[in-house]
Formats: sequence, structure tokens, C-alpha cells
Amino acid sequence: MANNRNSTAEIRHNGDATEDLLSLRDIMDIFLFNWKWFIVSALVCVGVAYLYLMTKPNVYKRSAVMLVKDDTNGTSGRTARGGTDALMQLNGVMLGSSVKNEVYILQSHQLMKEVVRTLNLDVQYSYRHRMRTVSLYDKKPFTVHFDPQETENPVAFNVTIEGSNVHINKIVTAEGELDYDHIFALGNGIKLPFGQVTIVPDPVLFQQFNGETIRVVHTTVEAAANIYGASLAASELDKESTLVGITYADTNIKRAEDILNAVLEAYRKGIIDDKNRIAESTASFIDDRIALITQELSAVEGALAEYKQSNRVVDVKSDASVFLQQSSQARQRSIQLESQVAVVQYLLDELRNTANESNLIPTLSISDAGILGQITRYNELMLTRNRLIEGAGENNTQVKQMEENLANMRHTIISSTGAHLSALNVQLQRAKEEEASLNTNISTVPQKEKQVLDITRQQSIKETLYTYLLNKREETALQLAITEANIRVVETPFGSNTPIEPRKKVIMLVALLVGIVLPFVYFHVKNLLNMSVRGRKDIEDAISIPVLGEIPHRKEGIKDSEIIVGEQRNDAISEAFRMLRFSLSFVNKDARVIMFTSTTPGEGKTFISRNFAVTLAMTGKRVVLIDADIRKRTQSKLSGNMKRDGLTSYLSGTVTDLKSLIVPVEGDVHVDMLPAGILPPNPAELLMSDRLEQCVETLKADYDYIVIDNVPAQVVADAAIVNRVADVTLYVMREGKIDRRYLPELERLYQDKKFNHLCIVLNDAHVQSKKYGYGYGYGYGYGNYGYGYGDDEESKKKHKK
Repeated sequence: MANNRNSTAEIRHNGDATEDLLSLRDIMDIFLFNWKWFIVSALVCVGVAYLYLMTKPNVYKRSAVMLVKDDTNGTSGRTARGGTDALMQLNGVMLGSSVKNEVYILQSHQLMKEVVRTLNLDVQYSYRHRMRTVSLYDKKPFTVHFDPQETENPVAFNVTIEGSNVHINKIVTAEGELDYDHIFALGNGIKLPFGQVTIVPDPVLFQQFNGETIRVVHTTVEAAANIYGASLAASELDKESTLVGITYADTNIKRAEDILNAVLEAYRKGIIDDKNRIAESTASFIDDRIALITQELSAVEGALAEYKQSNRVVDVKSDASVFLQQSSQARQRSIQLESQVAVVQYLLDELRNTANESNLIPTLSISDAGILGQITRYNELMLTRNRLIEGAGENNTQVKQMEENLANMRHTIISSTGAHLSALNVQLQRAKEEEASLNTNISTVPQKEKQVLDITRQQSIKETLYTYLLNKREETALQLAITEANIRVVETPFGSNTPIEPRKKVIMLVALLVGIVLPFVYFHVKNLLNMSVRGRKDIEDAISIPVLGEIPHRKEGIKDSEIIVGEQRNDAISEAFRMLRFSLSFVNKDARVIMFTSTTPGEGKTFISRNFAVTLAMTGKRVVLIDADIRKRTQSKLSGNMKRDGLTSYLSGTVTDLKSLIVPVEGDVHVDMLPAGILPPNPAELLMSDRLEQCVETLKADYDYIVIDNVPAQVVADAAIVNRVADVTLYVMREGKIDRRYLPELERLYQDKKFNHLCIVLNDAHVQSKKYGYGYGYGYGYGNYGYGYGDDEESKKKHKK
């Protein structure tokens, strides 16, 4: 017995472990036996998805490609700067990727604000077309102009076109919706509660929108820039190139193309403005220096004329021509070096002036190419910093980093310029010493002529510097006239006319899948939450008690008192009772006393015992049905024998002739019945008497089978008491009524042999819905098989179907 219990526990464990697992066949059965619900669910979900798609506007994508060129050589390579970048990095200046900076600027809020102002995107137009909202841009029936001084806050209102008039209502401002409804004629300005507006109709489209209601929304430039900027994206197309891709997604194709074109144009204009600032700063510096040099040159020329006039100096004496020739060469070298020193000194003063730290450094002709490269790089970084401040503010982390880099670069330039100035001074000193040596040799030259030479030398220096500044001013003016941006548009806005959103095929496919999955989840969860016995598989997975048969669900209206089996019937229930009769021979072929019981009332044991008795009689056997439920006496009630003597009378000894108590069952079924009799005061004690065995032995002499309809086993003890005379106990269990958690208790009764040859009969089996892992046909199925019983016309039709 212990081994049996261990086996039972193992069976229950394995059953619990695999109870919630579904095989492919189980899944297929769910679909096959609930296909109508799956179709309805799929149609509903697809319909909802279709309605959703009808409400969503189509979104289109447009793209453009831009090439960022290098200012140093006009190419697109990233290695053109070379030495200058290396020098900056050696001095601790961190240089970022210029392309990444341009990508950030293209997406900057400041640039999008310029686009909004250019395209008037702060005013939006839309109308309802069927189930979706359509945005109007280039093909709108009218344009609304707002007074910028009166309309500063966001406002929205409806404009309905009615012939040549407009009907304005549903005005919404920052304070809420206003109670306003008026009709206006076109032509003049319209005074609305929030300010003055002017509606300018389109001569072609205005009448085409007659009767339509247009929603006009006016927002601030800041808000519009945030809205449209969210759909703009820029990125590097390749890490090895300077190509930048710009994309924009919008419900209106024309607006998307215009926004991309406006972004490129605003970006190009910003670069040109930055370059012009450098040229303008240089031109201003040159003009100031020219004015100063002019004054100094005039003073030198005046001094020379006055000296010659007062000292009557005309020309150099012939005897000093050789010395003067040598001195002239030395003087030319000194003049050139002094010019260089003056230019470098001017530049160094400009750099050391703290008031000019935020200004661009003038680009002058200096003999040192390295300093010129540093100045060019400094000006480029200063322009980038100024643009970032406009878009991100002075407190931005990247701006702070650039300002630190600019300070380091300016310090480097000052150091380089000072070193260069020192070198020039050394050269100038040497040139002067050479010139002084030559002058010493000119001892014969009059002192007055030497003074003239000094004044002339000063005049030459001023003239050389003046000429240089004039040439530089012309170069700057030319640069202002021909300035262009260092970008080139490789691809103008392009894209497909197929919308990128909503993704209709994906949404419809997902809706179809959801429509299929939802019923499956519902039926599976419903089944998991159902703790009752759902079919034969539940019983066999949990306990080892043999299931002798399954009685299918009977149609509504069939009463427990009806005998629905017969020799000429081959319907599902009749075949089930035949299979039950056949299976009984395998359990105990010599069994003659068959007792029916159940767990609780209402499980159909009375109906099954009654029809099973008839099924046994159909083989020509003599069968008697005993109503052993002496408390409720259900069998006696159904046969109309409630008030007559019966089993209780015999057990109590009031009646000794057992045959006189037996009555035939109504109908030509060849079954007799022993009624329960009068309700006794002590049913259990009465059933425990020895007369019960005498009763059964007496009936065995006259009948082949004795069918006992007993009380539920878990309600009173009568079933266990009567079971001592039974050869086989058929435990009736109704599908969907008994909790599966009771099955281990039933297994315990089986293992303890509380009932003789305990077997289970499953009643009310819904075989057509039990394919979900819980039903078996076991040979007979529950359809019409035509075993030669004479199918009626209706049965033949069903069988054919």
C-alpha cells in the first residue's frame, strides 16, 4: 500500500508539473474549436487598427546632404590643417571636430527660429477631412496676418468660409476659450478680442474650401521653433568625410522641403556673416592706422621741407657717393626691418589690450607664417564660439571649454608675436650698427646733409607703411565683395512619396496578431483559472483510479427520470452507456452487484444508474435497480413509489416477502426496481443490519445484475456501509463540478480500499470542447457511427455533415 501511495504522489507531481504546458496539438485544438471567436477577434482588432490609421495623418521624410569644406585649401579633407592643429595641441588647446560643431549648429534653436521667421511657421492652418486632421501649408485658402504688437501670446480660432464671408468662433487664448461667434466680410482688418488680424484670401483656393472650417493656431516663435525643431535631425554620414546629412519629417511634403532649404540658407548666411565680421574688423583697424600714419607722414614731410629751406640743403656731395651707396643699402635693410617691427608692435599692442579679448584679431602681413596660421585658427574658433553662444548661451559647457581654448590660443599668439618682435629688433639693431659704421666713414659729409638723410629715412618708413595699409584695405574690401560660405549643397531636399508613418502594414499585421492572441490568452487563462475537473485527462493526471467511461453532456430538457438508451438508438449517450457496460467486464467480469455513488448531490448518479440498468437489460439479462438512498429516495420519487414499502421495510423486518416489494420500471425496459421505502429514523443503523446481505443474496437468485443507487460518499456514511455488498463501485463525477484539489482525497480512499473495485464514471463530458488537452475519444467518440442500429434521417444528415 505504501508503494501505491508513492506511485500516486509521483503521478500527482508529474501531473502538476505538466498541467500548464501546452503542446502544439493543444494550441491547434484551441483554434479549431473556437475558430469563430478567433475570426471575430481578428476582425475587430483589424477594424480598430483601420480606424486608428484613418485618424493618423501620413508623415513624409525629406533629406538633404551638405559638404563642409576646409577654409585653408578648399578641400573636404580633415588633415589639411596639420601643423597649426599640432601646435595648438602642444600648447594645451583641445580642438574638437568641426563637423560635429556644424551638426550641432544645424540643429540649434537659434537657427530654427530664423527658419520660423522666414517661412512664417508661427501660424499653422489645419482642417478635418473625414476622420483625420489635415495640415495646410502651401495650398491654404487664405493667410492670416497678426499684429505683432497686439498678439504676443498663443491664440487659436476657427474660420469657416461662407461664400465671400468668414465665420470666426471658438477662440482659445491663454485665459481659456472665449464665448465669441461673429461673421465678417473680407477686405479690411478684423478686430478680435485678442487683437487685430487681416485675412488675405487666395484667389484660386478660397472658394474651393467653401463650407470648410479651418483651424488657425498662432504660437510664439520660440514655441514654433521647439515644435519644428523636434522633427529636424542632422548627422555625419561618414567618419572619414565631412558630409552632413539633414532629414526632416512632416505631414506636408512641401513644408518639409521648404524647411530644409531654409535651414541650409540660414546656415550659409550665418557663415558669410561671420566671415564678414572678420573683414569688417580688419578694415576698421586699417582705417584707424591709415589716419594715424597720414598725420605722421605729413609731419615728417613738413619737417624735411622746413629743414632744407632753413639750411639750404639740396643734394649729397659727389665725394660721398661711394659711402652713401653703401649706407643706402644698409638704410634699406633698416627701413624694411623697422616696418616689420612697427607692424608687429601694432599687432602686439592690439593683442595685449584686454578690451579687445572678445574681438577678432586683424590679419596683417607678417613674415612669420606660423603666427598668421595661429591668428586664422583663433578667428575661426572665436566665430564658432559666438555662434554657440547664440544657440546655447554663455553658460553652456562647450562654450566654457571654447573660451578656455581661446584664452590659451591668445596667450600662445602673444608669446609667438613677442618672440618674433624680439628677433626683428635684434636684426634691426644689427642693421643700425652697420649703418652707424658706414656713417662714421662719411666724415667728410656735412652735418646738415646727415640730418636730411635722417628725415628722409623717416619719410620712407612712413610711406612704406602707408602704402602697405592702402593695399591691405583694398584686399579687405575685395574679400567683403566675394565672401562665400565654406559649404556646398550636395543633395537638395529629396525623398519618397511613400509615408514613413504610420506603418500601415506593420500596424495591421500587429492588430491581426493581437486579434489572434487575445482569444488564445483568454481561453488559456480561463482554463488555468478553472479549478474544477475539466475532463478525463485531469483525473488520470492526478489519480490512479481507472476511468471506466464518459457520459456525454445531454441536451437541455432531458430529465433524470427519462430512459434515453434503447436497442434502436445509437446516439452519443447510448453508445457511451454501451461502452460503460463493455468496460465493466474488464474490471470484474464476474461482478453482479454494481453500486453507484458520487462526491456530492447533483452529479448525475441517479440518471446514470437508471440508464445503466436499462443498458444491462438490453443484453437480455435480468436486472434489478435498488434505491439505497433511503434519505432522499430520488429513484423512488422519479418512479412514483415514494409512499409504498421498499428496502427500509425489508431491512426493518416489517415485510419479509422481498418479492412483494419489487415493482417494474416504467416503460418497456425489462428492469425491476426495489424502492427505498418509508424514511426511517435511523438510516445508517438500518443499513448496517444483516438483512442487507440477505436482501442481496435473495435478489441474486432471481436477477443477473443488481444495480444499487446509493447516497453521495462524502455526504453521509451510508455509501461506505452499503459498499460491503457491492462487487464494483462506480464513482460518478460530473465535469466542471468537483474541485480538482479533491482528487488526492479520492485517491486516498482508493489506496485504502474503502470501496470495492472503485472506478470512476465521468458524467456530463463536453467532448466537443475538450480537445484542449483534456479529452480523448477512446474509440467510441460521441458521434453517429452507424453500427447497424438503423439511423434515422436526422442522424444520417448529421453523420454526413
